[in-house]
Amino acid sequence: MEYAAAVYLMAAVLLGAAGASKAVTPAPASAALARLQLYHRQWAVRLLGLVELVVAASAFIVGGIVPATALAALYAGFAVVAAAMVRSGSGEPCGCFGRVEMPATWRHVAVNIAALAAGLVAASWPVEAVDQLFDSNQWLLVPFFGVVVGGAYGVFAWLSRPVMPPRAVRS
Repeated sequence: MEYAAAVYLMAAVLLGAAGASKAVTPAPASAALARLQLYHRQWAVRLLGLVELVVAASAFIVGGIVPATALAALYAGFAVVAAAMVRSGSGEPCGCFGRVEMPATWRHVAVNIAALAAGLVAASWPVEAVDQLFDSNQWLLVPFFGVVVGGAYGVFAWLSRPVMPPRAVRS
């Protein structure tokens, strides 16, 4: 179960980082939502960011079905919005991580769907709070956090890489 918990908590780290970015700098996400003709007031984007932070923190601190279901629901919404942005073909920044300029790509959609699945798995077989994951082997928390934070950073780095156009075929 720790493997499922690691993937779920990676999604929670990404959610918390994105939430903090939106709470501090809502303008990029607000502009992205405006391009899709969705509700885009900056106070609402800040509130969404705070909700993301609370859900992410509760995944670590509280555990259980409620944070996992909330995380899955948030990522389901993000997958739909990211898919709409990709289909629009604008190439404009998504605003997911505040000032970090990254256009929505199919990578975003895939990561959102994977995080949605991780949240559903964590809700089906409830992941406990982090302090209870390794009851008898608390020393395992240090490498576990390294895997979770490192994995989340790896996903972020992959998302922020520019998509290279396909190479022309030489004849």
